[in-house]
Amino acid sequence: MSTKNHVDHIFRRSLLLSKLFTKSWGAPKTLERLLYFRQNFIGQGRINELIENKKPIMVITKEWNRKDITYMEGNFISPLFEWCPQLFPAGVEKCYWRGLFPHSSKKRNGLVIHLAGTGDHTFFRREYGFANDLLKEGYSAILIENPYYGTRKPKQQFSSSLLNVSDLFVMGAAIIGECNFILRWAKESGHWPLGISGVSMAASNVHDPIALVPCLSWTTAAPVYTEGALSDAIQWKNLGKELSSKHFRDAISQIKDCDWLEQLQDKESFDRQTEDSKRFMWILMEEFTNLNKYPVPFEPSLVKAVIAEEVCSFT
Repeated sequence: MSTKNHVDHIFRRSLLLSKLFTKSWGAPKTLERLLYFRQNFIGQGRINELIENKKPIMVITKEWNRKDITYMEGNFISPLFEWCPQLFPAGVEKCYWRGLFPHSSKKRNGLVIHLAGTGDHTFFRREYGFANDLLKEGYSAILIENPYYGTRKPKQQFSSSLLNVSDLFVMGAAIIGECNFILRWAKESGHWPLGISGVSMAASNVHDPIALVPCLSWTTAAPVYTEGALSDAIQWKNLGKELSSKHFRDAISQIKDCDWLEQLQDKESFDRQTEDSKRFMWILMEEFTNLNKYPVPFEPSLVKAVIAEEVCSFT
């Protein structure tokens, strides 16, 4: 096994205890709503219009002090749920977060939202791996619990194993709305400057100059789910069966401003040996995760990407 494949397999096993997307691509109506939302709102930098129209209520549930740090926990209903509740399984719609702030407001130099990586269901890893050291420099932290993770995990879902491909896109769209609402709340509460670490799409709809530190990210998730670390964990047989059904294809063909099936038939754009299910996965990932589909951050000079220059061998 090559070094690259060896790392891929170790990475996948460390994240997943079972298969991904065991149920379906997602209901065509769900994909239709997500496409409309991507094209007309977050793809146009308009998520804050939805927040203004029906602003969520921030609920602070707990606050305590430990040494020189003030801890706070709260929740609110995801702005995406306010717009389209049909996208959310029961229990996913409420965003839970934990904040860590220097006790003295005079020692607060800024605030960073630390978003969860794949498989991160708790606050522990981000609190001890990122927030604590930044607190020493006076930077507050807010840790968000991702949709479909932790207490926001649907009852039918095992661990990080999303049931539907569309769940991943609901997660991404929801996080964009949730980050924008928290940043607005933080700014109104006197925190500045602001930043986000973890997911680059989350900053695409922010209309203020904020810092952004995407970690080991890429411009699209398409290669990861079709060729990389997570591809072997996907239930390609089940997805291929659904994709081949006339009922599913007819429903997809009815989606307005959607050319996914036309792209699927364009064999020259893909390796001729690649099965339809992997081609369709690539098409959907390009549609919903490619950064070219989203606005450029308000101040690009504040983006500091963390990238991997070498592949390490685990032997």
